Amino acid sequence: MRRWGIAVAGCWLWAAAWLPAREVPITILHTCDLHGHILPTVDYAGNTNLGGLARCATMIRQVRATTPNVLLVDAGDTIQGAPVSFFSDGQAMVKALNHLRYDAWVWGNHEFDWGLEKLRACAERAAMPLLNANVQGDDRLVERLRPFIIREIDGVRVGLIGLNTPGIPNWSRPRLIAGLRFDDSLTTLRREVAAARKAGAQILILVVHQGYRDAGDDHASQVNAIARNYPELDVIIGAHSHQNVPELKINNVLYSQAGYYGLHLGRVDLVYDTEKATLTRRQSTTIFMNEQVSLDQELLELLRPELDHACEMMAVKVGESTGTFHVDGAPRRETPIHNLLFEAIVTALRERGVTVDAVVHGVLNRSGTLAAGPVTVGDLWRVVPYENTIGIIEVTPDQLREIFEENLAGYSGTQFRGIWGLRWTFNVRAPVGQRTVTLQRTDGRELTKEERLRVAFNSYDLASAGLRLPKLREIADRPESNLREFDFQTRDAVITFVRQRQRLTPAVHGWWQTAHAARRHPSPPFMPELRINNTD
Repeated sequence: MRRWGIAVAGCWLWAAAWLPAREVPITILHTCDLHGHILPTVDYAGNTNLGGLARCATMIRQVRATTPNVLLVDAGDTIQGAPVSFFSDGQAMVKALNHLRYDAWVWGNHEFDWGLEKLRACAERAAMPLLNANVQGDDRLVERLRPFIIREIDGVRVGLIGLNTPGIPNWSRPRLIAGLRFDDSLTTLRREVAAARKAGAQILILVVHQGYRDAGDDHASQVNAIARNYPELDVIIGAHSHQNVPELKINNVLYSQAGYYGLHLGRVDLVYDTEKATLTRRQSTTIFMNEQVSLDQELLELLRPELDHACEMMAVKVGESTGTFHVDGAPRRETPIHNLLFEAIVTALRERGVTVDAVVHGVLNRSGTLAAGPVTVGDLWRVVPYENTIGIIEVTPDQLREIFEENLAGYSGTQFRGIWGLRWTFNVRAPVGQRTVTLQRTDGRELTKEERLRVAFNSYDLASAGLRLPKLREIADRPESNLREFDFQTRDAVITFVRQRQRLTPAVHGWWQTAHAARRHPSPPFMPELRINNTD
């Protein structure tokens, strides 16, 4: 019997040697950074009627109808961003991914913006594998995550490994990600690449919510190091940086990234030679989703209830503006948008029985203006496009000066924050540590060293703003700072504020200025609050 088995095995080996070699084509379609966009939207240059998952869906169907062996993956930042997803707690996007039969969903950092409870609900309804090899911890959410999957395509085993960005703790306060840790990419891949090979993967695809950076890797994206340390990866599909990268070779690893908001659909085409046991072709591109690509009506009909509800919510009028709330000169210069945000935050805190000495906050969208006339919920979404909350810390004037020194490091870029409640004069040309010239009460009184000030910041900045504000986080985490975090969204605070006041008048008060400007235009001793009046 044993000899018979050996003879049969020998026949199979002999037959296999004479089987003709096959070249198996495999196509991977990929999306990333959809940020809840089902419908066409606007790109960063202001071009309209572009992108959206409904357009990608049309192209996905066309490729599937004309191409064999197609896999479809998403590389994260999928649910946060657009109203249709926000008002459905992310379920509209999960519903869409299920309908389009995605083979894998790799989460990004913004998946965690609403906390773990809403993310767990999305995970429970997701029909596809959720790949996040470097997300670990004791939350039950981790049970739904897998490091990789193997898909057999026409006899070829394709390994899909998923990674999130390890930078999440630098954007999200601990309460949003309690019980989770986000491990280093290289350490994680040392384990998972070997495990995927052992499981039989003949092709290795890494789908990662990280982006290639010409300037090199940072705390959030380790793509260069990954490609250098793991040349056995055949393809890296990237995300996070909102870049469109049709095709790039990094240490001979093929890299591709499909932009943002569904403006592009990524396509990777591979050919695997079964005799040589190797890839003979690797190429990629991204397909522009402009008005020439129709919207997928089947997907739109499926999501009609969610889309209609979001449209109704965004159209609700909440107030009236007597003039334009502009962002001219932001973030360096104070604008009416700054003051709208400041006053909304201060009012929301007062309603919760808390008063503050100051608010430190920046403009969140440099195209988020309010025109004179009716103000809708949709208008305020443009002013506050992110889901941030508010926290208060108690600091000494010297500690606040330290925070301002760190803030001034971003003065030449887009990350500068302004202040409400105190008068701040600074000299950006002065040596580091000496750039604050004056820090006073609104009546001109100097602050004393013994004072402790209650200052409000948004949750993103309190988490270090992606390591741009590490001193702020370090101070906030000290026990004596008595950090108190609130659950209300900044956007909700602004909407409620406008609804209560009804009539808004834009104003600028000179809360902060450079020392040069102060010499030319001294500030008055009294600085009024934003002029916002009730209709009566």
